Amino acid sequence: HTPKLFLQGYYVGSATMTNTLANQGMGSSLTNVDSVTIELHETVSPYTMASSFTGVLQTNGQVICTWPAAVKDQSFYVLVKHRNSLETWSANPVMISANANYDFSTAASQAYGNNQIEVEPGVFAIYSGDLNQDGFIDSFDFPALDSDIFNGVSGVYVNTDLNGDGFVDSFDFPVFDANSYNGVSVMMP
Repeated sequence: HTPKLFLQGYYVGSATMTNTLANQGMGSSLTNVDSVTIELHETVSPYTMASSFTGVLQTNGQVICTWPAAVKDQSFYVLVKHRNSLETWSANPVMISANANYDFSTAASQAYGNNQIEVEPGVFAIYSGDLNQDGFIDSFDFPALDSDIFNGVSGVYVNTDLNGDGFVDSFDFPVFDANSYNGVSVMMP
């Protein structure tokens, strides 16, 4: 199963993200973006997690997941988690099979509640800026960003580098600011 997704802050255009891990001193791969966790959740309330996989998202938006046999040929909500992005659920349950692909990037409606942002015409991404992972991009996320900007943090693996360029600076603020202003928060079944 290969989900495809883009992270708003790391998106650089032409269906590509920046190689954040290399920029933050975590290896030299030009295709590794960051670790993401993909969870499969049951299709009925309380939407219990059935399985979880953590892998490295590639610059082309793909992450190849390996699932246990117990979840194959069943349908689940696909949940994406990333260290500075808003957790995002698939719009509908997805059949998990060897060849199954779920592409979050083709439309806002691929995410539950249309909870994505258009980063270029026809390309959608998961919102960036939920630094404290509480499900809201808001003023509670700002202190960490503000502190790291003030201290000139660079070249280290931190969630405050919202654009993935290896520096926590004023270029990270606009993504956070717009999403905070618009009250972006998790939408789930």
